[in-house]
Amino acid sequence: MTYTQLLNRAIALLDEQGPEAAYQLMKTEGFEVEYANQAQIYNFAYCFAALSGHIDEALGLMKEALYQKGFWYDYDYLMEDEDLEELRRDPSFETMAKLCQERQQAAQAAAKPQLVQENVQPAKPFLLILHGDQQNPQMTAPYWQSAKELDYGLAFAQSSQIQVSDGYLWDDEQQAAEEIQQHWETLKQQGTDVDNSILCGFSSGGRAAFYAAVTGAVQPKGLILVAPWLPELEEWTEDLSKLKAAGTKVYICCGDMDEDCFEGSEALFEILDDNGIDVQFKLCPELEHDYPEDFDRILQEAVRFVNE
Repeated sequence: MTYTQLLNRAIALLDEQGPEAAYQLMKTEGFEVEYANQAQIYNFAYCFAALSGHIDEALGLMKEALYQKGFWYDYDYLMEDEDLEELRRDPSFETMAKLCQERQQAAQAAAKPQLVQENVQPAKPFLLILHGDQQNPQMTAPYWQSAKELDYGLAFAQSSQIQVSDGYLWDDEQQAAEEIQQHWETLKQQGTDVDNSILCGFSSGGRAAFYAAVTGAVQPKGLILVAPWLPELEEWTEDLSKLKAAGTKVYICCGDMDEDCFEGSEALFEILDDNGIDVQFKLCPELEHDYPEDFDRILQEAVRFVNE
């Protein structure tokens, strides 16, 4: 089970069977999942424990996350979320919340755009890849390795917008576009083949990638969007002139059970196709909001499509 599958399953259990089932799933499998944000695993675990009435266990998990692991959580979330109402009655909760606030302020003050590179070489193209919501390059990198077999370097961008320990966002799309542009220029200055390079993203990273391309902040040869979250789609596709001028090809991959992203992905395909932009839509049956199991193959298919 992948990290995203775990979260999807836990939320489904919460809806279908209640918080106790979701809590037991987190206890038995949550801490065994690879490429996970451990801070978020703890967050789900203590929330489900609290909702199940296991108040002491919930507080214990929260204390372990803060005092042993060094994690922190958004202060406003801790003070306002309904799931934590019972925990806020305990005197120790306020102390923990204030500690999170201090760590959050320090993390936000220190946050800056990061670029993690693998096999990026002069005169060779690269994939610039954007992580999903509350994720980071370390969680993202394992999914994109098969592009190396096609002689592409991999560059993983980390947003400067941080919401939780090791969890980053692309919520401010203009700020995200500026950071993507900076990374693109950095890679260009390294002598890479930017003219044949591809901008990629998963979920909210797909949203940020599309915005950067459609506004002309960067002009990649292709876009590879995996389960892209596109709430402003109609607004952002009113003017496709910059995307068309760049000749950017777009490859969209999404599951038909992705409640948040399937409709937007399908609509984006239709809009781009109607406007004469070279686009391909890979529909993944019975897939929720996640990478498909055969993404290694799909990624190579997407890269080849961009290069046709």
